Parts: sequence; C-alpha cells; structure tokens
Amino acid sequence: MEMKSIILFLIIIQSIINGVNLAKAPTTIVGDWHVSRGGDFRSNTIQKNRDSVLDKLLLLIKNNSSYNGFYHTQSAGKPEEQVSASFFCALNVVKGLCECCLRNVVRYIRKNCPKQQEAVAWDFYPYLQCMVRYSTGRKILSVLDDWAWYRLGDDLSVKTVNLAKTMDSMINKLKVKAAGGDALRKYASDSIHYDGDEHALYVDVQCTPDLTKEDCLKCLTKGSNEIRNFTRKPLFSGRVISTNCYVRYRHTNLFNPPTEYSGGDECG
Repeated sequence: MEMKSIILFLIIIQSIINGVNLAKAPTTIVGDWHVSRGGDFRSNTIQKNRDSVLDKLLLLIKNNSSYNGFYHTQSAGKPEEQVSASFFCALNVVKGLCECCLRNVVRYIRKNCPKQQEAVAWDFYPYLQCMVRYSTGRKILSVLDDWAWYRLGDDLSVKTVNLAKTMDSMINKLKVKAAGGDALRKYASDSIHYDGDEHALYVDVQCTPDLTKEDCLKCLTKGSNEIRNFTRKPLFSGRVISTNCYVRYRHTNLFNPPTEYSGGDECG
C-alpha cells in the first residue's frame, strides 16, 4: 500500500473516532494553486534572472546543513531587472520533505507562470505545505505582502460544538508565541481536547522568520480571521497560507510526520 493510501486510511479511521460526517463533505478547493500579477517580463534578462534565482533556491536547501524552513535569494543586475525569490516550508518536517516540496513548486511555477513578473505558488501534503514566490524590480525580504492568500479546507465535516471558540483561544496564544521568535524561527504549535474531551484539536502557525514581530502578528491575525470560515461550517481540517505565514488545524495529529524522506515526488 502506498504511503498516501496509508495516511488516507488512518485519517478516515481517526475521522470516525472524532465524529466526522463522511456523507456531508463541503469543499473549498477552487482553481490552481498559484497567483501572479504585473504582466509579462519586459526583457529576456529578467526571465533569465527569474530562472536563476529559482535554481539558487534549490541549491540553497540542498547544500545547507542547517534548516529553518526559509530561504531567500536575489539576482544581480539593474534594479529594474533584479529578481528576488524566497521559499517557505513547515518546520515540523524533515528537510528532505521540504526539499521535495520545493522541487515540485519550482517545476509548477516554471510551467504555469512562464513569463509573469511576480508570482506565488503553493503545494500541500498531509503533513506539510510550502510556498515559493518571486518578484521583479523590488525586494521582498523582510517585507509583509498581503496580496496573495490560499485557503484549503477539508472535504470532511466534523460534529462539534466549540471548534470556533477553541480555535480562537489557541491561535491567540500561538500567534504571540510565534511572533516572539528569533530571526531563524517564528513557529508555534499546540494541541487540546475540547467538547468534554470528545475531540482532539491540533494547531500550528508559522511566519517567515525575516518578518518583524509586528508584521508576523499582522499576518497571523489575518490568517486566523480567514480560517474561521472553516471552523464555522465546521470542517475536519483547514489551512490558510500567504506569502509570509500560515495557520493550520486538524483533528488528527499534525506533529508526527514521516521522519525520513525516501525520494521521489511524494513529499509526505
């Protein structure tokens, strides 16, 4: 049995335990997993710079022994032709899984955003999500951008009374803890039993570590507002991710991902 099939089987079993309504399955998946803006490249030099910084991201994660879920690089050249790029991945997984995710997103961007001046793309797996972005003619390091968000809700609903209230309380604490991190790590996670111990809820939040404490709080606050759409339905799991942060919850354990990466394009 393939890894994704095993994970799906375990999720279904846990869903039954948590009182999930398997028959009623609203979905929030709409469209492609990317956003772009700014029109097409104005010169071949810009396209070469874009391709170069994407290649550099792949080399940075491959050759760097330390891993903090975030890499950034910028091309040389005239200011208007410079391209900045960054990569953002969940911190609760091994480096190999994030490297796999990065390869898949870079491949996706090259195919779906071949000439766009600015683009963001995401990829999602049971235990992780990652983001790649690039921009032409402006710096993106330590800049809070609010123009691109992606929302991904489960196909399963859950029978619960206090999910929204419990989530709000958890995220309010976690976003402060994450924002108080250092220049290498702005991440926080927690779990709780609620509705009289009937349900187990797992939540984690993360900012790109280049953000200031204030900007990280702004990003996670918007993320928490966005994820309320899932908790009111309520859905078994949901995640929202932007160019700078993510908020995620699930009613099965988020914090026991695979400890090894076996290769290929299946990233967890």
